Amino acid sequence: MRSKHSIEFGTLRIFSVVAESESLTQAGIRLGITQSAVSQAIKLLEEQTDTTLVIRNTRPIKLTPSGVVLQHYADEMRTSTQKMLTEVKAVARGGLTELRIGMIDSFADVVGVKFVEALKNTAKKIQLRTGYSSPLSKALINRDLDILITSDPIHEYPELDHIPLLRDPFVIIAPEAVCTNIDVTPQALASSLPFIRYCRQSRIGMMTDVITRRLRINLNVMYELDSTQSLLRFVQSGQGWSIVSGLCLARYPDLLNGSRIINLSNGSHARYLSLMSRKSELNDLPKKSALICQEIYKKDILPQLTTLAPWLKEQAYTIDEIPII
Repeated sequence: MRSKHSIEFGTLRIFSVVAESESLTQAGIRLGITQSAVSQAIKLLEEQTDTTLVIRNTRPIKLTPSGVVLQHYADEMRTSTQKMLTEVKAVARGGLTELRIGMIDSFADVVGVKFVEALKNTAKKIQLRTGYSSPLSKALINRDLDILITSDPIHEYPELDHIPLLRDPFVIIAPEAVCTNIDVTPQALASSLPFIRYCRQSRIGMMTDVITRRLRINLNVMYELDSTQSLLRFVQSGQGWSIVSGLCLARYPDLLNGSRIINLSNGSHARYLSLMSRKSELNDLPKKSALICQEIYKKDILPQLTTLAPWLKEQAYTIDEIPII
């Protein structure tokens, strides 16, 4: 049973068109309904608002002060409804009003611009958020992001889709001057030089701890940094050695002058990047985005890495590829 004060959107839409028309008949033609149906809708609105909204004996139609107020709200609702329908249809076609993307820093710095450029026609506005894995993962879980590219697998949330992207191997970097005097193994470096590590809040810092435990080496940690750029500068200036990933090398190749890239356990230590999204919410956009990421990585990043260290060709690859051994 309809309440006296429950105003239906269809009736407001009729009123909005009447306010723009010269007569009820003209409004009916624009709406595709009879003049009688228009008149009944206006009468119903006047009953529901307990006031006169339209002065009928004038041409063009004039609104009362109450009618002007109602026209304002009716027009807002028409506009909002049209926007809603447009956005719903856009999503159904794979388009969005806003696309919120998260990326870990090391990936965003080398792929971010081209990735966003490739997706620019999928949404009216694209927001790119970068940083540490943990805050970005929480943002995706809390629905503050739509897509996340990360090395954090987030397996404990079954509502998330997981598309593997690439394998990013870990390597050693050490000052070239030191490498000429010692055997460049992790054990020899650990006993000869301070270790420069990523801060413990970062996932790459935590993974470095795992690697060094597996290697059973004790580190003399003198510097703990949250910036790849700073870390490479410290190594370049001879302050110590470090463990970084291939993507970190690709970010600042100029900062590798004076440093040596050393194979770490034949590539047995690596992190895996994935694209995460919520299931069944973006149609084929996550898969499309994953393919774009992989294409940029293969075309732009891998050639750079293999120029820096040819043996990385066997260790760094997209997950859809079979590594060349």
